[in-house]
Amino acid sequence: MKNPEKACPELVFLDFGGVIAQEGFKTAMVDLALGAGKDPEGVKRTAFDLVYATGFTLGRIREDTFWQAFREATGIGGEDAFLTDFVKARFVLRPSMLALASRLREKGIRTAILSDQTHWLKEMDAKEGFFCYFDRVFNSYDAGMTKKEPAFFIQVLETMKTPAHKALFVDDHKPHVDRALALGMDALWYQEEDVFQREMQARFPFALFTP
Repeated sequence: MKNPEKACPELVFLDFGGVIAQEGFKTAMVDLALGAGKDPEGVKRTAFDLVYATGFTLGRIREDTFWQAFREATGIGGEDAFLTDFVKARFVLRPSMLALASRLREKGIRTAILSDQTHWLKEMDAKEGFFCYFDRVFNSYDAGMTKKEPAFFIQVLETMKTPAHKALFVDDHKPHVDRALALGMDALWYQEEDVFQREMQARFPFALFTP
């Protein structure tokens, strides 16, 4: 049975890649690997390791340094601008998520993006204009910490002046979800849209989804 205090959270944190939008980085790595005749899983794993190990997702380096490390580690070529555009093009926004954020805010539920992204997140917003659907945007590139660290969750909760048990976190990466749950937050592991809709509908009966 759900904790009654979690029935209708006051604040909803949504991950960007994999929730608000399709997971473009993962898709791009698979597509690059297939195009170069490389092992998709190996390239994807290497790329995700690098984006954290190099400090790219923490704002410590820019894309030119990251892409150089990527080319050296995978043997996949391509100019920086091409590779960056290749990735960003695959973060396709989900209209249903933006509609959900709007509906929640109409009903007084605050919403925020909580994402491990680089400066590309702001560049994508400049093109697509999705930040306006959220009260705040928390990005690892600006914060200098990632969702691998419980401190990031604690910081954003303090910034939003919301106790953990009044916040809901949605992410497609289960370790992040488990981290939020361990801190006392309500959390959903996003996998299938229909399951997610049912879970959200249970918490927010007014949050209707468009087909």
